[in-house]
Amino acid sequence: MNYKLAPGDYRKMGVTVQGDTAVFTFEVKTDAKVVLHLYDRKKKPLEKILLDESYRRGRLFSVSIKGFSWMDTAYLIERDGEVVVDPYATRIYGREKWAERRRVKEHYKVYSGISSDRYRFKHKNPSIDASDMVMYKLHMRGFTMLRGLSDENAGNVSGLKRKLKECKDLGVTSLEFMPLYEFEELQYRMKTVEGTSRKPHLIPDEAYNTNYWGYGLAQYMAPKASYFGAAQPENQMKEMIDKIHGMGMEIIMEMSFVPELSADYILDVLHYWVTEYHVDGFHLLGYGLPMNRIADDALLGRTKIFHDHFDAETLEREKQYKHKHLFIYDQAFLYPLRKLQNHMEGSIIEFANMMKRQNSAYGFVNYAANNYGFTLRDVYSYSEKHNEMNGEENHDGDNYNFSHNYGQEGDTKSKAVQNIRLTHIRTALATVLTGQGIPLILAGDEAGNTQNGNNNAYCQDNELGWVEFSRQKRFRELRTFTKNMIAFRKEHKILSLPNPMEMSDYRHKGIPDLSYHGKEPWTMWLSDDMKSIGILYDGAYAGEESDVMLLFNFYFGEDSFALPKLNGRRKWYEVMNTTDGEFKSVLLKNQKEHIVPGGSVTILVGKKEH
Repeated sequence: MNYKLAPGDYRKMGVTVQGDTAVFTFEVKTDAKVVLHLYDRKKKPLEKILLDESYRRGRLFSVSIKGFSWMDTAYLIERDGEVVVDPYATRIYGREKWAERRRVKEHYKVYSGISSDRYRFKHKNPSIDASDMVMYKLHMRGFTMLRGLSDENAGNVSGLKRKLKECKDLGVTSLEFMPLYEFEELQYRMKTVEGTSRKPHLIPDEAYNTNYWGYGLAQYMAPKASYFGAAQPENQMKEMIDKIHGMGMEIIMEMSFVPELSADYILDVLHYWVTEYHVDGFHLLGYGLPMNRIADDALLGRTKIFHDHFDAETLEREKQYKHKHLFIYDQAFLYPLRKLQNHMEGSIIEFANMMKRQNSAYGFVNYAANNYGFTLRDVYSYSEKHNEMNGEENHDGDNYNFSHNYGQEGDTKSKAVQNIRLTHIRTALATVLTGQGIPLILAGDEAGNTQNGNNNAYCQDNELGWVEFSRQKRFRELRTFTKNMIAFRKEHKILSLPNPMEMSDYRHKGIPDLSYHGKEPWTMWLSDDMKSIGILYDGAYAGEESDVMLLFNFYFGEDSFALPKLNGRRKWYEVMNTTDGEFKSVLLKNQKEHIVPGGSVTILVGKKEH
């Protein structure tokens, strides 16, 4: 073939295309030969281009090649004694179909590709303050497999786009997606084969499992073709993001980085998704990540970064910026809630602190369930994990779940047990949605999704791991309850103030911004022998005319709460109790005391009489 070579531009890794010229830049760590292998889209070899040392600067090779139709070209890099996929590849060929097991015949081989740049965004990134966020975590495939969609729409972006309105109608502002980039979903081991013409060697064996979640080493810059289509996955993903933005929601990408990746590479990946795909934030998973560099990076200064830990110095530096962009995303909120609900030596002090955890410079994410644990329904249906289907003899998954089955392990026909469990689910959702931090709901928890007690469904690409939106009346009503709770949170900004509560009347509004109450009003102390707490929020500190009081009763039986006298002509109204979850506005006959059933939450609003 006729093509021309010239030294490239060493400043940008990966491939840059202009017309019929492409510049390839990549790292080479040894002195082994360097060859660029070119293929057509059907993986038929086109050319092998040997690169000599004239194309090297330091550990970088860069070459400009003129003479190919690059949008139809795949490639591999031979370097350091291996033929590998370019870690900066923006498209991947070879995994267009999800979990295609016959790929074993080709040793699961995939090829680097070059993305097109034809999409033009119609909508800007929405500007959503942390205090206004309601997060919703989902898996592209699992969210759409049991939704009554056709085969061509289930498990991919076509189905997802059809269900976005449901998320918007629920009140969600921020969609957190589990990995959307190219990962190997087939798990396989290597086997030794004997050959007559060569020494024994290793080749991939038949797949034994599925990496359903997508965590682990991946091609981090390429949209997953089995999600976004074989033709132009990058354009399909951009269209999805644009649609999400057009609906006033934002997209948070979960990124699972492995330890061997360099800090420079990780930053390049994040920069790419922000600049090329207009992603709003990242939930970063992995050990030893360069969190200081990520936090201080200027380009990421308005990108929301979620991680389970930031060091104190990094968080301290955030005080100089106006916009929060660092968020601690951990299980700290989950444990005190579950311990109290399930009567496992929970601390009301710890719980109260979690309800108001907030910082002026950075934020927190609160949730009662996540994908790496029980679903919310299973928290109150199983006392033990049941991960036998994972093939690890139930040794995998978290052993510290603080769950309870309330009389029968798993599903039950007992109406009494069902009602107890539903009360606990509603209580957990109400608690998450009234905590001061950012609330996060795991997809399906608002509709009673179960994994039959599996708390580590990383490999369950089936009905157990997919999300079921139950049509049972009790779970349809649960979704309505969740929608109403989100609306209540948005209506009462006092619940989600961006600054910490000071528990004093520092603005002279008449009562403290936040105060605690029990059998007597204005409780000044808490102790761990207490299993109930009343929390009063003075709406005036958010510029609102009504106050909110949350009455949490974690005792088995009912408990009474003293109601503080309201200023002016305002009265206490009951809005909701989680034993039935019905929203209303009922004037309390007794304005001095209120009884709350065991294991439930009552929400009161203090406002002027109708």
